[in-house]
Amino acid sequence: MIEKIKYHLSSFLKSRQMRVSAISLLTALTVAVVTLLNCSVHTIKIFDGEKTYTVRSLNNNVASVVSGLELMSKNYSVLKTEVSGRLTQVEISYGYPVYITMGDKTSEIEFFGGTVADAMKTAGITVDEFDFIEPALDTVITDTVYIDYTDIEYVNGSYEEKIPYETETVYSDTLKKGTTVTTLGTDGVQNVYYTEKLVNGVSVEKTVTGTEVVTNAVNTQIMVGNKKTSNVSSNVNCVSTLTPSSPIELDSNGVPVNYKSKMTVRATAYTYTGRNCATGVAPQPGYIAVNPKVIPYGTKMYIKTVDGKYIYGYAVAADTGGFIKKHPTGVDLFFSSASACSAFGVRYAEIYILE
Repeated sequence: MIEKIKYHLSSFLKSRQMRVSAISLLTALTVAVVTLLNCSVHTIKIFDGEKTYTVRSLNNNVASVVSGLELMSKNYSVLKTEVSGRLTQVEISYGYPVYITMGDKTSEIEFFGGTVADAMKTAGITVDEFDFIEPALDTVITDTVYIDYTDIEYVNGSYEEKIPYETETVYSDTLKKGTTVTTLGTDGVQNVYYTEKLVNGVSVEKTVTGTEVVTNAVNTQIMVGNKKTSNVSSNVNCVSTLTPSSPIELDSNGVPVNYKSKMTVRATAYTYTGRNCATGVAPQPGYIAVNPKVIPYGTKMYIKTVDGKYIYGYAVAADTGGFIKKHPTGVDLFFSSASACSAFGVRYAEIYILE
């Protein structure tokens, strides 16, 4: 029975009808496969700026397709991708090194096209209006290039500064002459404002823009006494034994503060002769002999020698003598003893006419 079935099946397959049916089936399968493939294939066009690469693939992963191509360089960047149905257009750019030098340091970046400004941005460097850069920021980079960059920055700041005190000398008429009083000074404080220029982070210039005083300096003051000290005739060791109606005020040089006129004359000395003075008063130290035509009798005066060795003191013109013939402007001072006269001798004296 089986053998009969095999026989009839073999006869059927060998028949012309069977062959036609098989061919039709294969054709239908082929059309179906081609149609299915056409519906699944993607066209990817890659342009590198010079050349276009066309790839038909079931795989529409751009990165995978591009990485599989034999490009001019494996160092590239996808700039743009446009998809329209089953067509994908890709634009790539090849990278190249760009060197940026700042001061004594040079850094390298991989750049894929654009301007110097784009390269600086890629390097993470912000350029402002004060900076120096060569080539200029708008220069288009198409190949390896060296960029010189100088970072210039202006920084405002302030610091505290000492204001040193000075020493000043003040003369005071209220302080006794020859004495000093010192008051120590103190330093002041001020804020100093400045603008500092930094080149590649290094300070190259600092300009002071202003100051503000916080605390004023107080100077050391040396007060020097300039007060003219005065004395009175009663406190001075004088030759004269006469006493004025009121003490004669003297300055620091022993000169009367108040007087009418001054004379510098030749002075001699005499002592008691047993006679009264020409005006009738008994002689005593303080009554002096004068030329009454030059110094009238009764004139009150204060006398001291030019050399400063004798302070005759308060005197009154009360006598005269023969000396006026040779020395009409001279005076003869009365001393209490001959030895005192000898010691005095002849000297020049300053006579201050009081009244």
